[in-house]
Amino acid sequence: MFVGQKQDPVKLVLLSIVTCGIYYLYWLYKVGEEVNQALGKEAVKTSLVWISIICAPISLYYLYTLDLALGELAQQRGLQWTSNFLIWVLLSVFAGIGSFIAMFQVQTFLNQVWDQYAPPPPPYVQ
Repeated sequence: MFVGQKQDPVKLVLLSIVTCGIYYLYWLYKVGEEVNQALGKEAVKTSLVWISIICAPISLYYLYTLDLALGELAQQRGLQWTSNFLIWVLLSVFAGIGSFIAMFQVQTFLNQVWDQYAPPPPPYVQ
């Protein structure tokens, strides 16, 4: 079973702010790849991340497909995922923080998924 890389959601948001959103795009691409590997299929078209740089509606479509894929991943792994796409869109349009909220929520959820299936740590040897 695929286990992705755990990351600190707060650090990710701060990196995205400091890099003016460039790290956010990289993170979206990497998360899409991880979710696709975990599902065993291409549920999220990662190539759309780079097109979304010049076309904002594509970015929303990407977030929509990511939200659906996370719902499917949650169902496969027996976890709870509540669709947050509408909240992300509204916060993006009215407050400009939707992408940061999405990043935080998605990474927090993925950390839970990866924790669930992470291999146990090696035994402590003195």
